[in-house]
Amino acid sequence: MPHTEDLTQGNGWQEYQRLVLYELKAHTDTLGDFGKELTAVKVEIGMLKVKAGLWGLLGGFVPVAIAVLVKLLA
Repeated sequence: MPHTEDLTQGNGWQEYQRLVLYELKAHTDTLGDFGKELTAVKVEIGMLKVKAGLWGLLGGFVPVAIAVLVKLLA
């Protein structure tokens, strides 16, 4: 097995180190982009939940209003 000094003085270690650092930065950037997209999706889901709740409220209100009107007019 070669000595540690031999590995760090040439033998392509500097190039490999730069490649690893470049890839780490690229992965960090990609992860940041995924985080932003995830936040946007969470906001959209929240908006859809509010809309679904309002439609559910309206859907429940209509039959009750009709029943009250029928009871009042009868």
